[in-house]
Amino acid sequence: MQDNNWFMFPPHKAWLNSIVGFIQWHVAHGRDYSAIMVAIKDYGPKNGWDDETKTFVELATKIAMSSGK
Repeated sequence: MQDNNWFMFPPHKAWLNSIVGFIQWHVAHGRDYSAIMVAIKDYGPKNGWDDETKTFVELATKIAMSSGK
């Protein structure tokens, strides 16, 4: 069975690009910040979450929400 987040890693895509797309999709479909933070937990970086990746996701979500798309 294919891994749930197969699209996040090479050869398909880089995690940073994929996670930004993930966030943009959720914002475009009206998800709020807390719903995105819950959903994104299942799509962490291949080597696991650290303080930097958590901060990146939080900031990317806030920026996406403030821009509206």
